[in-house]
Amino acid sequence: MRNILKKILIVQSYFVILCGVVPGVVQAQSNIKLHYSFDNLTESQLQVVDETGSGNNATFVNGAVVDEYGDYHVLNLGGSNGYLNLGEGVGSVISSLQDFTISTSIFIQADTDISYNGNFVWAFGNSANMAVEQNGGLFINAKSTRYAISLQHWTGEQTINPGKEFPKGEWYQLVYTQSGSIGSVYVNGALLQSGSVTLTPSALGATTHNYIGKSLYNGDEYLKNTLISDFKIFNEALSSAAVGELNADIEGLNQVLYTKLLEQEAAGIDLGDIDNIVSDIELPLSGANGISIQWSSSNTSVINNMGEVTRPEQGAAEAEVTLTATLTVNETSYTKDFIVAVMPYVSDLLSVQKDADAISLEGNLLNLRTNIILPLAGDEGSTISWESGNAEYLSDEGELMALSANGEGKKLVVLTASITKGGESVQRSFDIYVAEDEGFSAYLFSYFTGNYITQEAIRFAVSYDGYNYRALNNNEPVIASLEISSTGGVRDPHILRGPDGNYYMVVTDMVSANGWSSNRAMVLLKSTDLINWQSTVINIQEKYEGQEDLLRVWAPQTIYDSEAGKFMVYWSMKYGDGPDIIYYAYTNADFTDLEGTPQQLFYHPENSSCIDGDIIHKDGLYHLFFKTEGSGNGIKKAISENLTYGYELYDNYLQQTSEAVEGSSVFKLINKDDYILMYDLYTSGEYQFTSSSDLYQFQIIDDAVSMNFHPRHGTVIPITKAEAERLAEEWATSNDLEVLDVAGEDIVENGVEIDHDNKTITIEVENTADIEAYDPELKVMPGVVLSLQGAQDFSNGAVSYVLSVNGLGSVTYSVEVKSNATGLKHIADNKSHKIYPNPASGEINVVYPFDEKSKNSINIFDCKGKCIAQKEIYQEHSIIDIHNIAPNLYILSYLKDNEVVWSDKIRVEI
Repeated sequence: MRNILKKILIVQSYFVILCGVVPGVVQAQSNIKLHYSFDNLTESQLQVVDETGSGNNATFVNGAVVDEYGDYHVLNLGGSNGYLNLGEGVGSVISSLQDFTISTSIFIQADTDISYNGNFVWAFGNSANMAVEQNGGLFINAKSTRYAISLQHWTGEQTINPGKEFPKGEWYQLVYTQSGSIGSVYVNGALLQSGSVTLTPSALGATTHNYIGKSLYNGDEYLKNTLISDFKIFNEALSSAAVGELNADIEGLNQVLYTKLLEQEAAGIDLGDIDNIVSDIELPLSGANGISIQWSSSNTSVINNMGEVTRPEQGAAEAEVTLTATLTVNETSYTKDFIVAVMPYVSDLLSVQKDADAISLEGNLLNLRTNIILPLAGDEGSTISWESGNAEYLSDEGELMALSANGEGKKLVVLTASITKGGESVQRSFDIYVAEDEGFSAYLFSYFTGNYITQEAIRFAVSYDGYNYRALNNNEPVIASLEISSTGGVRDPHILRGPDGNYYMVVTDMVSANGWSSNRAMVLLKSTDLINWQSTVINIQEKYEGQEDLLRVWAPQTIYDSEAGKFMVYWSMKYGDGPDIIYYAYTNADFTDLEGTPQQLFYHPENSSCIDGDIIHKDGLYHLFFKTEGSGNGIKKAISENLTYGYELYDNYLQQTSEAVEGSSVFKLINKDDYILMYDLYTSGEYQFTSSSDLYQFQIIDDAVSMNFHPRHGTVIPITKAEAERLAEEWATSNDLEVLDVAGEDIVENGVEIDHDNKTITIEVENTADIEAYDPELKVMPGVVLSLQGAQDFSNGAVSYVLSVNGLGSVTYSVEVKSNATGLKHIADNKSHKIYPNPASGEINVVYPFDEKSKNSINIFDCKGKCIAQKEIYQEHSIIDIHNIAPNLYILSYLKDNEVVWSDKIRVEI
């Protein structure tokens, strides 16, 4: 937001609707043995003072600090592994405890992931590596609000485990008490769970490692984005009533929180260039953390309370209007004023010039693979019409009709906009480059299936769309592990298409039954046809000197280095007690050996292990995805402008699950700008797919994915029609000669019936569909040949489709298409919705299955991405009022819990 003092007057007022809030007070008690109020620091400002006077001052580590928080002071652990080291002296307190209470107020930021191991709120033990030292400790975690004490490590734990993630987003009081052998966990004075715990802290002796925000287990996740207030240890078990009194400050802390949230939300409101308003203003109605926003205008004849603008006539003065935002959360409100200037209309000539200059087309205009939304009106009241210089590729409406043929390069199309108002008109041209067809029609998935030696082998599957996969060879190996490996088993296959037209694979030479640190080798494979493969075992320990401490060689992958003109293999290796580190080496020209000594490619800055590396090149950057092990396990990536050096950690977890994951792989969808990140949920036997257009933000797409097998670590490449047919001829079975899906247009909901036994398919379509020239778009396994392609005449009855694979035989399906005037449209990507009429005027109907467990809404966006209409949905069939929407092309989006489920183009007409 621009900071122009003469135009923006920000009036901020805060009031608490709740009245008579008086913070409670817990009386000082002599049985408090450790107390950090965080109100007092030592003179050096590096330690928190122990209020009991016992001298157990605590030290800030890794950026943890004390912040002012209204009238309070709180410990801020930050987001960089910050914690408070309470010091060894606190061990004397722990060794004295039998009946005891530990209490603190805690706030965890709402979007913080606390599902990983670690996330200890407080911990007292005899080692920072309890898994190895096995010398005992006690703690409570945020992951499940679990209290545990052990004289060894997890195997000796006695626990009170509510099994519930500690609540986030507000302040809560967390208390653990133990009276005799009864331990109890309280949150905000309410008993969460109690049970038997016979061990007491005194059994641990004088603990030496005492923390707030840090685990006793090396490599566990730190508690991040968390505030702590008023930490106390009592040498008695407080009664439930006394525990309730400890909540006295929670309401006050939350009032400070609400005020801060409202101030932050208000500061983030951006209404655009409010000194030069010429169109409706998008006024946000809600914010993060459950904040609601209401708007009022000082002059509703110019800007109403919905942000709709009526501009002054040409020649009039600009109009100044004050818009007031009232933000509210939990009965606490905050207001902020925006003074905006609404510009009068200008002359027709200036209008068309301004509207022409303002046209901005979204999308990859230098390599177009999608439709373009073309604006049909300007903010100054101009109408805009479009003409394509080559409608064979891009229509006048911005619809992508075809890609440039494979081998012909990009195709230039000139789009010309004619901007008209009154008797004035100007033109503006845009150069659009339509992308070249990549020449692929399917996908090949190379994978293995498990930890038994019969599963540790290379298998192939194919897909027609990158989402739905079918195993070749009945999910049996396509290459015998015994013939290519030194151990009898192979894992983690990575497959690559080389620029020379050959195919390359690398695999881990390993049998897991021999132990996770049992292998020293990888296998290099090369093929000219995807069927026959030459192979070479590369034993790193035998090939290179000084490898006595090498324990394992894992998950090799290959990428072609165009600058070096060679294939580069990269993999992780572990030496002795050190972490797994990713190394690389180039191969020889025959892909039968490695050249030179392996060099380090990426070392994690936190000295934690990195395995399962996967490099993707996009927009001039190399993205190295890997699984990290250490401070939380998951998928991260490092980024570099250079293939072999300079990788910097992008320190965010990219998997979209809290389950354990490994074996990530990224591939680009054919003729699209979207990428798939897939990974193995190895503890649950599942495989998850996520989608991204930028390799930073990923969304789960599991509902669109299917497989008739259970893969582990694997990789995907695109393949041609000829390659798919060759694979099918070699490894398809008679079970693969079947129709997998029907993806034709205008199919009514539940309008497809496939009878595999009788080989019949019945399709019901809307009565607007032309069944004399209808393409049912039958989906079959890649490599299976369909006798008919494109539109067929179904008006005279069923049409026969023959499915065949050379050398395997054929089957025939009888396909019938019939009209049904009352059905709802069924979209092949499982988004069953209907919009009618389209084009529309006055109102438009939207039909989509209603989910009563979610917040459902429909938003309509203009060509600039501005939301111009919004309606919450409470039933399957909704009618949207569009009387006040100007004629143009728009995007209608259906949202569940503020996440877009589907979007469609609509056209509004007069």
